[in-house]
Amino acid sequence: MFKTSLQTITWGDPQHDRFPDIFALAKASGFDGLEIGFRRLRQVSTTDIQRLLDANQMIINASHIGGNLGDLGQAENERADFDAALHILGELGVPYLLYSGLNEQHDDALDAAIEQLNGFADRCADQGMRLLFHNHDWEFHNDQRIWKRLLELRADTLGYALDLGWAVKAGQDLSTVLADLEETVKILHFKDFISAEAGQNTCHLGEGIIDFSAAWQWLQGQGGQDIWLTAEQDNAADADIACAINGAYLAEHRQDLERS
Repeated sequence: MFKTSLQTITWGDPQHDRFPDIFALAKASGFDGLEIGFRRLRQVSTTDIQRLLDANQMIINASHIGGNLGDLGQAENERADFDAALHILGELGVPYLLYSGLNEQHDDALDAAIEQLNGFADRCADQGMRLLFHNHDWEFHNDQRIWKRLLELRADTLGYALDLGWAVKAGQDLSTVLADLEETVKILHFKDFISAEAGQNTCHLGEGIIDFSAAWQWLQGQGGQDIWLTAEQDNAADADIACAINGAYLAEHRQDLERS
């Protein structure tokens, strides 16, 4: 079953004071769930968050942490955040925790970071949660050095939240990337860009340079899988308008999938 989710990053920081408006707008825009960065989510009590979810008949399907696990000083902070995330997300029944990082320049540091990430994935599994790796573009640089190493060393408990926009911007063929991941994909991030230039020059879905057709074709063969289709627009002139446009885009394409 395919469901749609909204990454609230579009509203920037601080955004927790706008959660009542954001949750209601996401519901009105047709989204089934919300993906909220953990550092934003933790600003509000779980009681108040659950009240907002119940009022809008929505769930938080995923949250997000990030960092460089190869930096031992920062890794200590990441472990502390990870413990807090497991507790809070467990109270809210959030099924997925996304991690972004793995930008280590040396192979030994990269392997150590992947090993620690695997340990985090095992701990999530013990709590009934799934840890997913969320990519940017740099993992595909240098002949996919980081990406290939993660594919080789990842634990079975670690899945993927593939960011389609960043993969394409890095010059990757989506059909090939998705074929490599198959059932380990639990979330697809739909992110569109104004141009191929470096940076987060995002735009409304369907209005940029990213061709998502390979992803839609792949999804046609995944009818028995539970996969979240997430709209992620890093910035917008008007976040409320972006929410409505991106919600309509995903809703239309999901309907096409259900008819196919």
